Amino acid sequence: MGRYERMRDEDPTAFEKWMDHYCAKIELFAIQYGCTQQQAAEVTEETFRQMVAELENVTDEDGLKERFYRAVLENLPSLQRTDPEEAISPFEEDREMHALILHLDREAKMSFILSRFHQMNEVEIAKIVGIPKEAVKEQITQAIDQLASGIGRPLLDKRLAFLEKSYERIRLSFRKDQVFTPPKQERQKPVRKKNRSSKKILLSWGIGLIALAAIILIPIVTGDEYQKASGEKYIEQLKESFEEEIASRYEQLGLKESTEEDHQNYYYFTAYGKQAREDFERRIEHEAFSLAETGRLNKKKLKKQYDEIIRQLALPSEMVEQLIKQPLTSDKEKSAKFISEYMKQMYDIRESYITFTFQHQLLIEEAKVEGTVQIEKFLGNKESYPEELQQALNRMEEQNLYLTSMPQWDNVVPAFSRNELSAQMKASIHPDLAGYITQLESSTPVPDLNRTYAEKVDDLVEIEYTLLASDEIELPYMSLRDYYSTLFYGMITDSETNRIIGPDGKITEEVQTAWKRIASGGEESPSAYVMRNIIREMEASGWTHSETQSRFTAYHLSYAMGLAKAGKLHTFEMKGILQPDKGFDIVAFPDPSFDQLVEDTYRLYTANNDSTLLQDVHPFVIFGMYYLANDQKDPVTMWHLYTPRDNPQPLETYLADWEQENFHLDEVDGLLWDSSDGSIAWIRGNMAHFYIDLEADDKIGWKITSIYRDWEEIEK
Repeated sequence: MGRYERMRDEDPTAFEKWMDHYCAKIELFAIQYGCTQQQAAEVTEETFRQMVAELENVTDEDGLKERFYRAVLENLPSLQRTDPEEAISPFEEDREMHALILHLDREAKMSFILSRFHQMNEVEIAKIVGIPKEAVKEQITQAIDQLASGIGRPLLDKRLAFLEKSYERIRLSFRKDQVFTPPKQERQKPVRKKNRSSKKILLSWGIGLIALAAIILIPIVTGDEYQKASGEKYIEQLKESFEEEIASRYEQLGLKESTEEDHQNYYYFTAYGKQAREDFERRIEHEAFSLAETGRLNKKKLKKQYDEIIRQLALPSEMVEQLIKQPLTSDKEKSAKFISEYMKQMYDIRESYITFTFQHQLLIEEAKVEGTVQIEKFLGNKESYPEELQQALNRMEEQNLYLTSMPQWDNVVPAFSRNELSAQMKASIHPDLAGYITQLESSTPVPDLNRTYAEKVDDLVEIEYTLLASDEIELPYMSLRDYYSTLFYGMITDSETNRIIGPDGKITEEVQTAWKRIASGGEESPSAYVMRNIIREMEASGWTHSETQSRFTAYHLSYAMGLAKAGKLHTFEMKGILQPDKGFDIVAFPDPSFDQLVEDTYRLYTANNDSTLLQDVHPFVIFGMYYLANDQKDPVTMWHLYTPRDNPQPLETYLADWEQENFHLDEVDGLLWDSSDGSIAWIRGNMAHFYIDLEADDKIGWKITSIYRDWEEIEK
């Protein structure tokens, strides 16, 4: 019998587990809608109380979820909201973003919140909100447009991401015990629940002792009864063991243990250990069900599965210690596995520390000097901080993580340090993969202005060697390749410090030396191949100008790397539509060959407006034709190529309102096409801004559905 069926049979334990899974999401939904924290807790309690009575009328768990959200919405209108900005975030920008959402129309607000923050699709939202699926899409678009009008489209995604982080860290107030008591006119202030982990361990001991007593005291016990009791005891022992394992790791990190109470208070578990806990509880639930049905438990198999789950809890420091004891310098496959697991664990640990330090934002604010957090000042006051914060700061360094100031985020984050430990790591893995450690050492959240060009070249050469010598290791490889491209791009533009050009208007001697060293790489080196072209053009201009340098984007080096790995680096060029990676195409401006392709296609199409001619035309060309038509004052063609998703217009209306746009494609560095979601990005420097959407049409190929072009916002 599954958990849902047990709930319908009025099993309180099963229903409590379901509440544990959904209560935080629901309370947060109420806050996002506009409730105060106290109101949100009351709504959550009342809704669960209502659902207890309605369980028998729901046929499945999906239906229960749908009915539950509808019940929340039914309870919301009766609330008299007071201060909608109550304790949402210490950051003014997040409070402003939250207020903008609150001022959306009701259906737009509900649809947007469920889509953006609760990851529901249009069908699910339609059932909950009670409007057609097509209307949901319109409401979400309306909400996005209204929010963008308040802060600008380019900043919207970033501001929403920051707000989401603030939502996740809200300390929630729902009290599960209130669900099974009648509602009161005046509720007492929520009190902090006792540590659930301790209760679980005590309960586990109690069950284990009862089972043991039963085995000893009953004179005659059948084999089946003994096997079942033994299996139950073993499961309880594993539960206790898991709690001890994860508690021990958290203690080593100087962080709080990730419990269900943390989940309710902060919406998400702390990143570290979340997956291991979910895997363990899922496995134990499955084995307990099987034991109840069959009376047997395969302890050997379960122990093996348990050990695999515990491996997920290995701390980076433990992994490095084992690596140094048993180096993998001659085993490339195991080195790749280590890199993949280590980088994932480091990411999770960093997220845990970021979440924790965020809770002490007021202390971080006190360490600011002229708007920037001074790490020395912050750490200098460490002895006066709460003990839990001191422990986290001390233990953080044991994982080779050290706080770094993030001016653009108004915060601090832990960053991997280049030191003796990282050198030992690099010396203990296969040489082909050393570039991954180099990336960890050199990729800080903010540019390191103290790094010399010679040191950057060292990093570039080592990372490039790893990319050429190794196969893709899922996400780590993509991250390494992107960092490699960004590093090279920064060395030929140096947008952070502008140290490339000297007072005489020429490339400085230091930079020339660094570039020549890169160019000295082998025939299969992508960076050397590109750099040789740049140097040749620079020398011809007296080291003042290079067309390749001026047109180069970080995405071009990814394209060159793909050619090099395929043995086709000699075919590299920067003209036409290029494919640097699967699913991504690029075109850089100015490009006369691309312009000619657009003009030829435009003339063929406008001769008789035959849409079949566009069926196999690349989206870049469609987009280019749109702006060529703008240059030619041809609004009819523009109307055929562009149908706004949120505001389609008849041709007559479009023509009556049409005004020529003051824009040309060569005002940007290039375009990037992402076939996975049908979007085109403007490329500015090493950044891509996805603000153009297209949809495929069986009859006419690609059609533009949205264009955003606020250049001042994009440049920010």
